[in-house]
Amino acid sequence: MTVEEIDLATRDQVNARRNFIAGLWAGQRLGVPSAELSDYVQSVMDSDLLQRGCGNVAKMLKADFDRTGKMITESELASRLRHIEHSVRAEILCTD
Repeated sequence: MTVEEIDLATRDQVNARRNFIAGLWAGQRLGVPSAELSDYVQSVMDSDLLQRGCGNVAKMLKADFDRTGKMITESELASRLRHIEHSVRAEILCTD
């Protein structure tokens, strides 16, 4: 496996795990029932397939917070997503 292939695989792992954790975090704060939480998390993960990076994820989560009347600023959401990604990156790079 080349260095580029390893980098790509690692980046994909980070993105998938970031989106999974972000979906859990948001779903719990939004009051998604536990029976529906896995479907919500999957929808967050699927939103990333439309465009790489957390742009679509952030847009989806912000819209969900707004729709449910839960207050979160774009800055707070971006900060949370950066924190999640940093933590995930540290986890994955420590185990590779």
